Amino acid sequence: MNGYFRYGAPHLEVAMGVNLPRDTTLAGFRLTQVKQALKVYARTGQEENFFEAKSFAPSRLEAAALYEEMLERKLIDPEAVSHEHHLTEAGLAIAGGKTRRSPLRTARRVLDDLLARIEHMNEQSAPLNLVERVWLFGSVMRGQATVGDIDLAIETAHNPAFDDDASHSTRLRELVDQAPDHLLFLQKLYWHEERGIFGKRRHPLLAGAHIGSGELQRLGVPCQLIFDRSRGGRVDDEVIPRHPDSPGRSNEMSAPRELPDLTPLSSVPRPMDARWMSAHKIDGSISPHRLFTERRTVPGSGSYVMTDDTELRWHDWCPASLKTGGYDGVSKVLLKYQETWSDPKGRDAASMVLRREIRDLETEIELRVELSNFERPRRLKPRPDRALVHLCGMAAMIMCGDIHRQTMRLNERQVHKMIVIDVDTSGLPDEIRETAPVWIKSLLEELAPPASSNEDSHSEVEPT
Repeated sequence: MNGYFRYGAPHLEVAMGVNLPRDTTLAGFRLTQVKQALKVYARTGQEENFFEAKSFAPSRLEAAALYEEMLERKLIDPEAVSHEHHLTEAGLAIAGGKTRRSPLRTARRVLDDLLARIEHMNEQSAPLNLVERVWLFGSVMRGQATVGDIDLAIETAHNPAFDDDASHSTRLRELVDQAPDHLLFLQKLYWHEERGIFGKRRHPLLAGAHIGSGELQRLGVPCQLIFDRSRGGRVDDEVIPRHPDSPGRSNEMSAPRELPDLTPLSSVPRPMDARWMSAHKIDGSISPHRLFTERRTVPGSGSYVMTDDTELRWHDWCPASLKTGGYDGVSKVLLKYQETWSDPKGRDAASMVLRREIRDLETEIELRVELSNFERPRRLKPRPDRALVHLCGMAAMIMCGDIHRQTMRLNERQVHKMIVIDVDTSGLPDEIRETAPVWIKSLLEELAPPASSNEDSHSEVEPT
């Protein structure tokens, strides 16, 4: 063995993140929420998983509004083929941004505790690797009044106490046996090294501390040696222009990220993608889970939001209207209700087409909604029944998303306009033409979230 196999933490890039201002919001969302949402999306890049996450939004409506905002501001790239590029540079800047600022004295206290643990580990814990040097850089080194985290490069070297193969193997087995069973072999070694340096739980201010100095060398930034084992431990050397082994900033290092422009957008948002109701599931089915802040029954099981991308093999009945195409989920979508468990023959199944358009007028925002192409299987007659209730419920929920998004944008711009909804049911059969807008209005009033701070912005439904 003799130390030719380096045990240590996995490779991590030292990122000197931007500071996220506390008083700035993005379409009404705190930047901490946006940061968490970006991190969730970066893990998979799949809308279905994104909309089911609970960490950044209380309901799917809120998640959808934030998702649309991130799309419009180009913080995410839904077309990315590589997992590493789901976020754009602007998105990465916010996802890696620092949301908390701590006084310098707090950071100094955390740093002192870290150095004390390192001294104890070197002297008492018999690690396979000893901490040789600790380099400080960034805001703490510069002595800024408040800091986001502590930027450190921790250099380790093989412990000479385990130079021979027998003692090295014995200590290796001891460390592996002490680590949690669910970890893989090398993860158990990383666990011991991380635990010895950072303690049982890493302090949030130590997010910028990494084992190894390779990234610090490539950054080529000023740094200060604050721990040197060969000189007895803690030292207080002068700040030097860069790490002694650094030839200067590497061309492979990307430029430091900058906070993107967070100025409120002056444009009026497009209609919200209706597929957020189904969390972009391949069959378009709606799961009531997280659809509402309170559990409701309409729309519920058996409701579908269908577009050109919907996988039809999961559907026993496909409405003929779907063949015309052009269902992008934004301007045009097909709503379908068919509860196959309680109604296997589809006697209560039905569908209709929903079209939406948003117009920015001088004193109001107009949401124009058109309902048409009502269908039932096997030429059953249209009637105001359970299926129509669920279809109206889906239309109301989609319109709720549009109202919410428009309200948030108006609040952000500090513009006072009325939101007017014009529902056109002339394309529906006579039997339900007057019933549908009444039910939609009733459900809309029940489901729509209250307007935030823009007291002059409200909605009125005008059936035509």
